[in-house]
Amino acid sequence: MGKSKLSDRDIEDLLRGLPKVSDKRHPSEIYRLISLNKQKRRLPSWFIPGVASAIVVFLIYILSPQLIGWQDTAEQKSSSSVDLENSTMLEENSRSKQETTNNEFAAEERIEANDTQMNESNTLSIEEPSAVYPDDLKNYQALTIPIPDTDAFMTVPVTVLIEKADEKTWFNQFKETMSKLTEEKWGLAEYFPLDANLSYDQASATITVDVPANHKYGLGSAAETTFTKILKETFPIEKVKKILFTTEGEAGISLGNFGEVTELPTEEQKNRAYFFYFSETNSIPYMIPSVQNFDTILEAYSAMENDQDEIGLKASIPADIKMEISRTEDRSQTLRVVVTDGSKLNDHFLYNLEAMMLTAKSFGFEKIRIEGLEQEQLGPFDLTKDLPLPVGPNKKIIE
Repeated sequence: MGKSKLSDRDIEDLLRGLPKVSDKRHPSEIYRLISLNKQKRRLPSWFIPGVASAIVVFLIYILSPQLIGWQDTAEQKSSSSVDLENSTMLEENSRSKQETTNNEFAAEERIEANDTQMNESNTLSIEEPSAVYPDDLKNYQALTIPIPDTDAFMTVPVTVLIEKADEKTWFNQFKETMSKLTEEKWGLAEYFPLDANLSYDQASATITVDVPANHKYGLGSAAETTFTKILKETFPIEKVKKILFTTEGEAGISLGNFGEVTELPTEEQKNRAYFFYFSETNSIPYMIPSVQNFDTILEAYSAMENDQDEIGLKASIPADIKMEISRTEDRSQTLRVVVTDGSKLNDHFLYNLEAMMLTAKSFGFEKIRIEGLEQEQLGPFDLTKDLPLPVGPNKKIIE
């Protein structure tokens, strides 16, 4: 802003031209107000900092217990966290040590078990026998019933164990058992009970089979062959010598290719070799007798080393096991089998032995003796003793 060029005189003239200002208050009033303003003293310079310090001390006094509690809590939490961490570490270390100990112990057990198995090679752990033996007859009665396979190509002799009932005859028990068979569950064909009325004459050892006029047993050669085969092999030879047929009370039965049949002789299966048959549902092999008869048991055992492909049967004696077969020196009905060339049995030889035992029974032997093995035990069989032969093959229990 530029310097003013007005003179003092000019300024005075301007001031005179301003409006007049007057104060209507009494001079004493003005004086009083001025005096009061002079009496107001300013706060000391230390006042405000002092008040602030007092407030801080007061707040510390109030909050100090909580601060101490928070500190204790924090320390406790920190201590708990450390304790928990230490406890977890200790637990993990303990668990790790325990697992290590368990693993070492399990390893030692496996080593001991292996050592025991190697040192005690005279024992084999295998499955349960598949056949029926004399000890089974303490509480049960045995009935051997041939049942067709699912293709009706062969019959499987199943030895059914039923509870003893002294008040019932074997024939009545047989008729009751026919309706309780679970062939499909066993991997075989549903065939029983027969669509016929059966009667038994003990005096003549004769079974009469009376069929309805619309029976199904003559519908094709397979049905006819299966029907007659089952009847010839179902009934015990010592109780039944002959089977008579009637159709609604009239003598005879029409069996298609067989023509009109009035009677049928029963058959005893002798000098047969037993082979393996595997069904889809049975976990162990079925023992099936051969159709062919053999002149000697040596021939039968030799045949059992080979599959019978034409009828779907499998070998039941391992070809790599060498044996010498003979009758015992006392000429009793005990078959002596000497395993040679250091042959050693595996865990599944139980079923091979059962096939050999059933074959021996078919040849009229009563016991079998196994020699030349390191093993002394095969499943339930004590190989140091003469073994009784089975009562029948393919055990099934019906309660």
